[in-house]
Amino acid sequence: MKNLYYPGGSVVTGSALADAIMVYAEALCNRRQVDVVDIPVVGADGQLLRAQFLIGAASQLVSVTAVSLLPELVEPETLDFLNRKAQSGAMIPAAWTREDPAPAQFDEFDY
Repeated sequence: MKNLYYPGGSVVTGSALADAIMVYAEALCNRRQVDVVDIPVVGADGQLLRAQFLIGAASQLVSVTAVSLLPELVEPETLDFLNRKAQSGAMIPAAWTREDPAPAQFDEFDY
């Protein structure tokens, strides 16, 4: 598991997922593009949640190995999707976009 730090906080996700986010963010930076990615994360009480990140040239992400007693978070479909997006030059529509959007989870932030 890894902590993925961003300005304003951090999330815990699987190691391979965090690595794929970093590789894709670098690829977007090199292409001078941005994208929104959706990944599974572990909440403070161990529950499985989803997080969306805007990544690209201005991304300020840091990935650090996390000490966790939880099993490694693995989502092969998302990992494959991120790897394909990093390798291709074209933007692939984000999987998290849908006609009936779920409410955003921004209750942790103080504006």
